Amino acid sequence: MATREQLNEEQKKILYLEKKLADAQQKEKELFDIIDTLDGHIFRCGKNDKGEFILLFSEGEIAREYGIRTDQVKGKTVRQIIGDEAYRRIEPYYKKAFGGEFAEYREFLLDNRYFSVKLIPSQIRSDGRIVEVVGITQDITEVRTFQAETRKMAEVLDRIIEFNPYSIQILNPRGHHVRANKAFLELFKTEPDKGWSIFDDPQIKQQEFYDMLLRSLKGEVVQIPPIWYNAHLSDPKYPNNPICIGSVLFPVFLSTGELEYIVLMHEDITDRMKAQEALQKSEKRMKHLLSSNPAVIYTSEVEEPWNWTFISENVTNLTGHDPADFLRNDGFWTNHIHPEDREKIKKEIPRVFRSGHHIMEYRFKCKNGKYIWVLDETKIVYTENGEPVELIGYWIDISKRKKADRELVIAKERAEESDRLKSAFLANMSHEIRTPMNGIMGFADLLKDPDLSEDERNEYIGIIRKSGNRLLNIINDLINISKIESGQMSVKYEETNINEQLDFLFRFFEAETRQKNLELTVVKSLKDSECAIMTDKEKVYAILTNLIKNAIKFTEEGAIQFGYFIRGENVEFFVKDTGIGISKENQHAILERFIQVDSGFSSGYEGAGLGLSISKAYVELLGGKIWIESELGKGSAFYFLLPLKKHF
Repeated sequence: MATREQLNEEQKKILYLEKKLADAQQKEKELFDIIDTLDGHIFRCGKNDKGEFILLFSEGEIAREYGIRTDQVKGKTVRQIIGDEAYRRIEPYYKKAFGGEFAEYREFLLDNRYFSVKLIPSQIRSDGRIVEVVGITQDITEVRTFQAETRKMAEVLDRIIEFNPYSIQILNPRGHHVRANKAFLELFKTEPDKGWSIFDDPQIKQQEFYDMLLRSLKGEVVQIPPIWYNAHLSDPKYPNNPICIGSVLFPVFLSTGELEYIVLMHEDITDRMKAQEALQKSEKRMKHLLSSNPAVIYTSEVEEPWNWTFISENVTNLTGHDPADFLRNDGFWTNHIHPEDREKIKKEIPRVFRSGHHIMEYRFKCKNGKYIWVLDETKIVYTENGEPVELIGYWIDISKRKKADRELVIAKERAEESDRLKSAFLANMSHEIRTPMNGIMGFADLLKDPDLSEDERNEYIGIIRKSGNRLLNIINDLINISKIESGQMSVKYEETNINEQLDFLFRFFEAETRQKNLELTVVKSLKDSECAIMTDKEKVYAILTNLIKNAIKFTEEGAIQFGYFIRGENVEFFVKDTGIGISKENQHAILERFIQVDSGFSSGYEGAGLGLSISKAYVELLGGKIWIESELGKGSAFYFLLPLKKHF
């Protein structure tokens, strides 16, 4: 019978073994968790009693994607999992691996995807028999596709590598090389000696790869970006073999948290990087050509709504929209055509299928909400069988040309209207000049009569003087209009006391308004000591004189008021009357040159109608604006705004 001490010793041994088992299981779990993050597939394979190959472990992204994780396939045969046809192709490699040799089967096709499978003998019994094989599967479908595309562009390469399997390198915590698989040797052409450490490698220290190594010591799984490496530069005894590699770096910790290994999985991407560099150079050249070209190049589908499949980046300079706006949004192009042009363009597009070529002009809405005119020349691309496959075309901004065309049309219309108005104006002027001339000539002849009384003679002389003054005013207005039309009217800025000007005008017109029984008032908003501004005194005087004379002329009863108010940085002058008024449709035309408006109430009033157009021109020369508020039969109010310039 065992003693109590023996039982205690046995229990201690059991507890120790249980702990070792737990540590091993924990370590295995941590390693499995790391393996599960890889984008490939790592598995373990053994044999059952019938000698069939069965899966013991299966993890990784491919295992998840195809439903062959450990808990789903453990104990199943490889034949059951991949099927008879695939198994017949890969069986020799399993036999080779279980025979003690490294086996690799590339471009294993399953479910229309290509894989590379590496089989490594793992567990060997004392009699030398292999009882377990470790496998690594890598999906190389995208690599093959990329290589196929690269072959078309790279003329200097005889062939592109059909696949790039990962190599595996295991380092100890100090970065010394522990072991590597065959792919590693194929990649680097040598195996580091025992004295080499990745932390001491001068090439690694010069790249950000070194910082990633330090991060891995803290437990991170790191995807290393491509780096160029040549072992010969670290030690001349290694082969001169510069390569570009992409790597995955991850640590392996014990259950105690102690770092046990650093695992590196390398992939040779030298050819890919060279091809990418060549492609990038080609793309840069193409982008430069497209961006420096004023025309926007595009391709689109042949079916409505003609979604775009490509557009050059300089479309942003033209419209403000990103190229992605055109490519990702169905109907983006048609929805941004001006509504008035949209139906026309939809009808025009089918013409390209009849002739193979068509040019359209339409307005397109930019990102800022404004429209530009574009010339859109489109051609159709056909397949070898004559089927339309794509539309290709270009845009050119023709907004300036369209604007010039519109301006030419407007200028032509204005010229024609100006000719018409000038003809009517000259006809009216001939009447206006003839009337006072007839008065002068007629009453001058009457003065020859020796029998005229003194009163009659004075009356005739007064009529002649009045007609002469009227004729002189017409001539002065014509001279001013001529200067304005030819751009010869100058502006003379000087200090002007506007209160003094208004007082003078009040005294000047007071007698005339009293004679017509009209009330005349003046409004001044500034004190006499504060009302000096910089302006053209004579032109302000002429503007107010014309407006007041006009008010007296067309007002038979009531009142006339004139003056000014301060509006921010401007002076707002006004002249108001209770006269005949102006209709809405004539208020704009009355200020235009060569236009004399008949309001319906104004017939019988003499005058050439130039005073208001001269006033408008003077206001604009002084940097201001003029406008009218009026109603027929109730009077008019003329306003003009001038900048309030106290000094220069």
